[in-house]
Amino acid sequence: MGIALVAIWTISALLIVTDPKNPSSRWAAVMAFVGGFGFLAGSLNEEIRPLLNEAVLGSPVFQSWLNERMIEAASVASLICQVGLPYTYLMFALYSGEQLKPIWRFRWGLLLLLPVVYTIWISPVIPSLQLDYPRLVLWVIPYMLLAAALLVKQMWLEKDPILRRSRFFVIILAVFPNLIVLFTIYLARLFGDFDAWKYNLALILALFIFFVGFALKYGVLGVRLRVEQNRVRSTLRALTSGTSILNHTLKNEVGKIQLLAYRIERIAAQHQLKEMEGDLAQLQAASDHILLMAERIHDKTQEIKLNETEFLLSEIVQAAINHIDPLAKANPGVHIELSLGVDGQLTADKVHLTEVLVNLLQNAMEAMDGDGRVQARSYLSKRYVVVAVEDTGKGIAKENIASIFDPFFSTKKSQQLNFGLGLAYCFQVMREHQGRIEMESKLGEGTSFFLYIPRRRFHELKEGAKMNE
Repeated sequence: MGIALVAIWTISALLIVTDPKNPSSRWAAVMAFVGGFGFLAGSLNEEIRPLLNEAVLGSPVFQSWLNERMIEAASVASLICQVGLPYTYLMFALYSGEQLKPIWRFRWGLLLLLPVVYTIWISPVIPSLQLDYPRLVLWVIPYMLLAAALLVKQMWLEKDPILRRSRFFVIILAVFPNLIVLFTIYLARLFGDFDAWKYNLALILALFIFFVGFALKYGVLGVRLRVEQNRVRSTLRALTSGTSILNHTLKNEVGKIQLLAYRIERIAAQHQLKEMEGDLAQLQAASDHILLMAERIHDKTQEIKLNETEFLLSEIVQAAINHIDPLAKANPGVHIELSLGVDGQLTADKVHLTEVLVNLLQNAMEAMDGDGRVQARSYLSKRYVVVAVEDTGKGIAKENIASIFDPFFSTKKSQQLNFGLGLAYCFQVMREHQGRIEMESKLGEGTSFFLYIPRRRFHELKEGAKMNE
C-alpha cells in the first residue's frame, strides 16, 4: 500500500511542480493527490495499525485508544478519496477542454460540489466510515462517465498532432484507470464486495510506470518539457559565457595576425614576391573565415533580449518566406505553401520570431532532394496560437530526435558554417516568449515544427477587420 501511495503522490507532485499555472495540470495533480488517500486509508488499516499494535508498549487502554484513532484517520482518508475522486476527475475534464468559459467552469465547479458536500454531511465517519453506496453511486457514476466522455471527445476533436497525442496519453493515464476504479470501489461495494479495491494496487504501479515512460519519451501534461528545458538552458548558459570569452580572444588574436599579414604583404609587394603575396591572401581569407565563424557562434548563443512590438502574424510568416526566396528559386521543384488558418495582432519580438521562422523554413528547404513541399500554417489551440512549418523531406532518425535542440548538434555534416545552433536559438527565442517549440518527424516522410505562442500575446483578427485591410 505504501508503495502505491508514494507512486501516486509522486505523480501529483510532478504535475503541480512542472506546470503550476495550467488549471488542467493543477486539477490532475489534485485528482492524483485525492486518489492517494484511498491507499493511505488502506495503509493505515492493514500496515501501520497492526505494526503499531505490536510495537507500542503500554496499557491496554492506551493501545485501544491508539487503535481507535488510527481507524478514525483511515475512515477520514477513505471518505476523502471516495467522495473527492469523482469530483476532481470531472473538474480535470472540464478544465482540460474549451467547452466552457472560465466563469462558467467556476460556476459549474461550485454546483457540482453540492453532492460531495451532501455526502460528507450525511455519512458517519466515527467510529468507522459508513457510506450509503446506493445513494452515492447516483452521482458518482454520472460524474465519472461524463468526465470520461469529455476527455475522449477532446482527444477526438483535437487537430494539433502534438496535443492530440498528449490527450491520447491522458485517456490511458486517467480514463481507463478511473473506469476500473468505478468498478472496484463503487460498484463492487454496492454489491457487498469491500476487498475489490486491493486490485488497484497493481493498477497504480502500472500507471506510475506508464506515466514515467510517457513523460520521458514524449512528455505528458508538461513534465518532459520542463526536463528538456532545464537541460538545454544549462547548456546555453554555459555556452553564453564560454563563447563570449572565445569570441573576444579570437578577435584579438586574429586581429594581430591580420595586422602582421598586412605588414608582410606590403614588404612582399615592394620586393615583388608574388608567391608570398598568394600565401598571404590565403592567410587573410583564413583569418576572415575564423572571424565569421566566431561571430556567428557568438550571435546564436547570446542571451535573448526581447524588443516587443505589435505586428500581424501574417507579416512575419510572409517576411520569412520572402527571405528564403533565393533558396526557393534555386530549388524550383520545392513548392512553398502558405495556409494561415488564423491571423491577428502579436505582441512579441518581431525580429527574433521572423528569424526563428527563417531558420525553420531554411531547414525545411535543405531537407529536400530537389523536389517536395514546404507548408507554413497557423491555427489556434486552447492556450496558444500555433505556427507550423512542415516539409516532405528526408525526416530525422529516431536516435537524433532527442538531441535536435541541443547546441552544436546537427545532421548537416557536409555543410560549411553550420554549427548546429539554429534550433537551439529557436528554443531560446520561444522560451523568452513564454512559449515552446515542438517537433515531429518520420524518417523518409518529413518533419514538422510547431511554434507555440501564448494566446495572451495574440489578438485574433475578425472577418470584418480582415476584409477592411
